[in-house]
Amino acid sequence: MRYCQLDRLISLDPGKHLVAERTLQPEEDYLRDHFPNFPVMPGVIMLEALHQAATWMIRTGDDFASPLVLLREARAVKFGDFLCPGDKLEITVELVKEEGSISTVKAFAEKNGKTTVSARLLLEKCSTDHPPWLGTDDIVRTQVRKKFQELYGSFQSSQNP
Repeated sequence: MRYCQLDRLISLDPGKHLVAERTLQPEEDYLRDHFPNFPVMPGVIMLEALHQAATWMIRTGDDFASPLVLLREARAVKFGDFLCPGDKLEITVELVKEEGSISTVKAFAEKNGKTTVSARLLLEKCSTDHPPWLGTDDIVRTQVRKKFQELYGSFQSSQNP
């Protein structure tokens, strides 16, 4: 994950709800081109923040059982405001429904109470489809759990405000 879009978790109810924060830093690579005289976070990166939050929510809900959580669709995507360097984004994702391996998630991000982006995301929990004897699924599960620990420590649902 080259561009981690969540600085910290505020609250987590595994598999059901997650709230995170993201502060846009002025030295981020993509701001040089977007735009030189008016640097703002690209809309696709805002959408990526929603996706990353939804993925962590889903992964923690089944204790990282699914090695992959893939974005299948982003529906009803709406943008409402710019995010400039120094601005803080509060990202909220919540599970709407699960049908088999597909999870539908309501996701939005706000800056000072004003919506910057919102969407319905359809995510699929799946395996790598590599032969079981390779152990790829177990390797990916271990790496993802480790990455979560590195980024957010041993965040527990009991830490909810």
